[in-house]
Amino acid sequence: MLGRLLAYFHTGFHRCKSSAGEAFKMAFCAVAAYVFAERVLGHANPVFAAIAALLTLQFSADWRTRRALEVAVGCALGVAAGVCLTGMLGAGPAQAVLIVFVAVLIARFLNKSPVFATQMAIQAALVAMIPSSPGSFLHTVTDALVGGAVAWLITAVAPQQRLRGQRKAIRNLAYEISAILYGASRALDVNDSALAWHALVRARNSHAVVAEANEALGRALETTTISPLHWRHREHIRNSRAAVEKLDLALRNSRVFSRRLTHAINAVALSDRGTVRFSAFLKRVARALTVLGDGYWERDRQLRDEKVSQALGQLTQLAAELEPGRFEATTIEGQALVVTFRPLMVDLMEAAGATHAVAFAALPSLLAPRQGLPAAPAGWAM
Repeated sequence: MLGRLLAYFHTGFHRCKSSAGEAFKMAFCAVAAYVFAERVLGHANPVFAAIAALLTLQFSADWRTRRALEVAVGCALGVAAGVCLTGMLGAGPAQAVLIVFVAVLIARFLNKSPVFATQMAIQAALVAMIPSSPGSFLHTVTDALVGGAVAWLITAVAPQQRLRGQRKAIRNLAYEISAILYGASRALDVNDSALAWHALVRARNSHAVVAEANEALGRALETTTISPLHWRHREHIRNSRAAVEKLDLALRNSRVFSRRLTHAINAVALSDRGTVRFSAFLKRVARALTVLGDGYWERDRQLRDEKVSQALGQLTQLAAELEPGRFEATTIEGQALVVTFRPLMVDLMEAAGATHAVAFAALPSLLAPRQGLPAAPAGWAM
């Protein structure tokens, strides 16, 4: 019991420590929006400016540019819905319940965002339950716009999401594919189709890793778009997005390969020497993927380019070995296993910066017989 309590306090302390900067920005932004609306615009008690700023800067993985618009538009539509419905239904507790209910349904119809729905509900409730003065509609909408604008300005100057998040997400995605290939190699080492199936299950359950990478890239793209301090990173973010797309394709192809590997092990599709060679080949590809992930993790551009280039060189050399005869694949199942890996290899080389034409050219041709093996069908050229 004491250990769990200490762990709870330890976690809470680290959470507070990591959130201190965001908490200060939220406090500063709320007060700045309120003071601006009160002293510059002359609004009396512009509490909605502070509310809008806090809703925009809340602790969330969502994107702040979109959230600022949702707060401002939700405020305007909430006040409009409240005014219209109050004029039609009148004032009172029962009418207020109906007004807020209708406002929430309208918000859910227009947008799925919970921030948008909450903002509309708050404004409709305040209009329905608090007597308003003439001109309060325009003041309320203006206050919401001020709060969103101040929060957006603070985000541009000191963005919440640094680029570290997307670098970590890309590395995790590359590591995930590497782990799948290591699992496939282990299945070949012990000739166990169950381990190949485990690799397939892991590949199938990797959606969260891809989603995390796409979300991190989206936030990084927003940061490099609105923050002048990070404009110099825009090209890198575009390259990273292209790399994630190719790694996503490679992950999908790893499922196809792992499924094929399961059948190949059960059918004894490779000779003992071919099995050893192919297992070693998969380990080398996995190590090259680790280098690629480390390259995208690097913050320094020169180090990043060096490691990514190193990974591309290793993958290109490995691609030249993807020919069934090299792994003594004399059966249809064995040849299909090797050929199935070729699209995955192309995706990995493209993730490392190669064009599709260059990556495809790195593969050995399968159109001519080699080492006494029959020629593969033309459709298997990849």
